[in-house]
Formats: sequence, C-alpha cells, structure tokens
Amino acid sequence: MANQIEILMPLMGEGINEATLVKWLKKPGDKVSKAEPLLEVSTDKVDTEIPAPADGVLVATLAKEGDVVLINSIIGHISSDGSISASVSTATPSASVASKTTSRAQVKPAPAQASSIRPATPALVPTSSVRSSPLVRKIARDLNINLGYVPGSGLHGRITKIDLDGYIASGAHHRQAAAHAGNSVASAPAPSEALGKSPRVQTQIIDGVECLEKNPVRREKMTKMRRLIAEHMVESVRVSPHVTTVFEVDLNRVFEIREKHRAAFEAREGFKLTYTPFFIHAAVEAIKQHPIVNVSLDGDDILWKEDINVGCAVALGNGLIVPVIKKAQDLNLTGTARRLNDLASRARNKKLLPEDVQGGSFSITNPGGFGSLTSNPIINQPQVAILGIGAVVKRPVVIDDAITIRPMMLISLTFDHRVVDGEGGASYLATLKQILENYSELPL
Repeated sequence: MANQIEILMPLMGEGINEATLVKWLKKPGDKVSKAEPLLEVSTDKVDTEIPAPADGVLVATLAKEGDVVLINSIIGHISSDGSISASVSTATPSASVASKTTSRAQVKPAPAQASSIRPATPALVPTSSVRSSPLVRKIARDLNINLGYVPGSGLHGRITKIDLDGYIASGAHHRQAAAHAGNSVASAPAPSEALGKSPRVQTQIIDGVECLEKNPVRREKMTKMRRLIAEHMVESVRVSPHVTTVFEVDLNRVFEIREKHRAAFEAREGFKLTYTPFFIHAAVEAIKQHPIVNVSLDGDDILWKEDINVGCAVALGNGLIVPVIKKAQDLNLTGTARRLNDLASRARNKKLLPEDVQGGSFSITNPGGFGSLTSNPIINQPQVAILGIGAVVKRPVVIDDAITIRPMMLISLTFDHRVVDGEGGASYLATLKQILENYSELPL
C-alpha cells in the first residue's frame, strides 16, 4: 500500500477554530510538490494558499469548496507513489467537516398533506444553552421569538443574525407563535382563499418588517470573513469594557524628517516612506516604557509579553486583516518600514501565511489614511489595547504665543478597563506624543 499522507486544515490564527475551504488548486490524480500551493482557505483574519505537505499525487479530497472545516481536520490525502488506496479513494468527508453555506432562508417546509396536519416545529433548545449576540437577542425580543427554536450556524451552535433572518424569512416564527397558541397556521385557510379572491401578494421580511418582494433591496450573503469579523467584534465589546482617550500631536518634527529623506529612501528601498512606520516605531518605543498595554488577560491572570508583536490593520476589498510585525522592539525605523511594506503587500495579494496573523500583542489601525480625524476602534481580543491614528492635517495652532501652521494629528488609545486604568492609558499616549514631537533623526 502506498504511503498515504494526511492533508490537515492548519491553525489559521489565535482564536480561530475553523476555516472555509475556498478552492482546491489541484484535483485528484494531479501530481503535487511539497510546498506547492494546494488549496485556498479563508477566515476572518486571512485569505491564503495552503501548501502541499509532501511530494506525490493528490488521491482524495474529503472537503468540498465552500465547506467550513474545523482546524486539524483531515481534508485530503496525498500518495507518495501515486497509487490509490481503496480506503482513501472511497472515503467520505470527515465528520468534523461541516458545510454551513446553505441558507436557512431558502429551506421551505413541505406542504401539508391534510388540513389537520400541523407543520413541524423545531426542537426546543433549553434557553440556558442558547448562544447569541446582544443584537440577535434584541431582535428576538422585539418579534417575540424564542431563540431556543432557532438553529445556529456559528461556532459551538452560536445563533447569528443570518440564522435569525433565515428563521424569520422561512415563516417559522409564525408557526412557533401558532403552536404556542394551540393553533395550526397551515390548517386554517387563508382569508383570500375563503373569500375566493386572488392569492395574497408575496412578501419578504426586511429589517424585521414585512415588505413586498419587489421592494428595491438586493439581498447578499455575508462572506465568511465578514461574518466572523462581525462575531469577533461583538464578542470583544461584550467581554471588554472599552475606554478611549484622545491626544493631539504636532507632527512637524516627523514631517521634516520624512521630507528630508523620502526621495533617497524610495530610491534605495523601492517603496515610499509613509508616516505609518514612524507611528509604529514610536508606538513600540512608548510600549517599552508602558508595558501594561502589551499584555493579555487569561481569566484572572495578566500575561506579560516579552516581545512586542504589533498587529497593523490592512483594509481589503471584502474586509479587514491584521498582519503582525513580530519582535518589533528589535527594529529601527527602516526595519519597521520594510516589514510593514512586505506584510501589507502580501495581505493585498492574498499571500499571507497563517503565522503572519498570529501572536499579536498590540494593534494599530490607521483610518487617517482615508481622512478620518479620530476613531474609537474595537480591541482585537485577547489584547488589551489598540492605537488609532487620525489624519495628518495642516492647520493654525498657537506655538510660543504665536499663530503658526503645523501638521497636526489626533491619536486615540482604546483600552480594556479591566486591566488598564485611565491613568495608564493617558500616560502611554503622553509618552507617545513626546516621542513623536521630539523624534530622533536616526540613520535611514
């Protein structure tokens, strides 16, 4: 028998327990080389290609494109000599491969065979076992829906807004209410039928309101990345008491250094010197003086990190990704710029590796690049702080009792008040402000 090598869904990042198999790049029978791209996967943190674990022939794929697969599940086999074992070639997908792409809104109940037959009501899940977001619970309360009847497609059966929308669109909530009242919706003839009038106009549920199907609304399923971002952001706000403090910074010193060196820097490095590397480098220097913003919380334990691994948010067309600059405390400004440019380029070209989005201890987001003056970002769990960078704007300010024009910027720190007090957050930003306003002209 050939040496059969298992293809596993790899760990894709901290807190990620599943990933969507987007596309197989090879089909059964194709030769593959070790480290050659074999399939594409997607999570809320990264879209990337997974390399083949060995040389050989792909003999079986146990997960289909679009399947949501648990981490470390077997998704295929490679034969080292090209022969196909019957036990592999006829294998069925692993039980841990769960396809969640079918919309519950498209599932229609079977027609009643007799007027006395009541449509089936989903099995009731105990209320204590129901997992959902505050938004889902609010909608359910407003519509008098018992979430115990709603099937959940999220992690560990968590009920998402998509699940609730599908449950509502299927009409199951009306049957649930009728069942509680001891009546059957299906057994009673529609008013239009009883009066011999034309059938009722088709409707759909939009934002909890019944509307005509011709209502000008385009319905589109959230991508896997968008859905998981939504769930993680809601969970972060639920877990961490968020507090934000804002400082104003005079960037005249940074502005002068950048203007002086940017032409030579671009000619040498092959990419432009932006403000962002200055912000990251300064933020790391400030963390060295205030390590409390570089910790994480594990239950009642505070985990102090030796390395400063900075996650830098990169906007993509379909969401947001946060690649991580590892050991940023060891990098100078040029090293920081090189690492940032590499990660951002690979993020936009879907070339990031799983390890590129793992291990972050502090995050920075820069909506100022789009013109935002300030922001109130959400903490990337299990971290305890995130730095928001505003737009650099030239405007009149008072310096030494005289009005002058300076490039000014607002910076914000959102922190977890379970770990970081107001004094700690403000002290960190005060130090960062001092570093930026007196930036040392290090060799570039």
